[in-house]
Amino acid sequence: MGKKIEFPKNYETYINKGLEFFELGNMEEAAMYFEEAYAIKQEPRINSFYATALYQKGEYKKAKTIADKEIDYYTSEDNLTLFYVSILIKGHYFIQAEKIVKDKLSQTNENDFKWHSQFERLEKERALVQIQNEKHYETIMKNVFSMGNQSFEKQAEIIKNAKDLPLPRFVKAATSLLSNPYVNGIVKTTVIEFLMEKNIENTFNLEWFNEQRIIKPIDMLLITETKAVQAVEHILKETIENNDPVLFQAIVQEANLHFMLLYPFIDEVIVSPKEWVVLYLKRYDQFHEFKTEKTASIELEMMEKWMQRLNDEIQTWI
Repeated sequence: MGKKIEFPKNYETYINKGLEFFELGNMEEAAMYFEEAYAIKQEPRINSFYATALYQKGEYKKAKTIADKEIDYYTSEDNLTLFYVSILIKGHYFIQAEKIVKDKLSQTNENDFKWHSQFERLEKERALVQIQNEKHYETIMKNVFSMGNQSFEKQAEIIKNAKDLPLPRFVKAATSLLSNPYVNGIVKTTVIEFLMEKNIENTFNLEWFNEQRIIKPIDMLLITETKAVQAVEHILKETIENNDPVLFQAIVQEANLHFMLLYPFIDEVIVSPKEWVVLYLKRYDQFHEFKTEKTASIELEMMEKWMQRLNDEIQTWI
């Protein structure tokens, strides 16, 4: 076959092709040609063609983005404004749509049917979305309450979806899963970090390695602010990064998993950061001689047991 000849970048040709496909009901092709035409010349009329094709395709958010480029055009007369409001309604920009409709109702005859009709459409769509959201939230909460018997990957997916919950519901979900002994420690840390981000002042019962602890996210430090984490990271950079970058990356990856599992009580476990790094080096048969602190044998033994415990936990995910 011969070489494909690109369609000439002719403004009027793109418009005509777009209109042709629009009449045929092929919105995919119509939108493509209108996009090409609008890229050449930003005319409000072509913007409306492009936005209409996107609307018909169901790409409401993109249609709004395009229409917003010529917002003065869409507010210049009622039919265009009605179409713009339709985009807002289907794209679920309810507050913006409601403001426009109410402004129009206050400016026109109270019996103006088209704006009353648009307001009814807005209310129906908003109610439908609320019903859909409620079902979605109920599914998420159901998954949260039963996530203890799920794999780590599934638990992580559930928590990712749980962030879509309204904040009060997320707090309720967090209360359940943080106290659940079968929820993965990294998943719990992810939840705590989200609660911290949202400045939640509630206290929570946290099941942490078979111990019951009380935490208050708003008063907690981030993992990166933890003294032991900062010390371990500093030692790794100073002693290993330049000498053996591959080993450095391997240890850092493992250490980050350990930090996530131990959070928020990392400092209770890693009582000697230098000795903790030595334990990594021994695990990789790469013991580098460097001066370490004299750590009491009971503390060193405790850290060795913790590292083994953490690695055993990680192995259960595989």
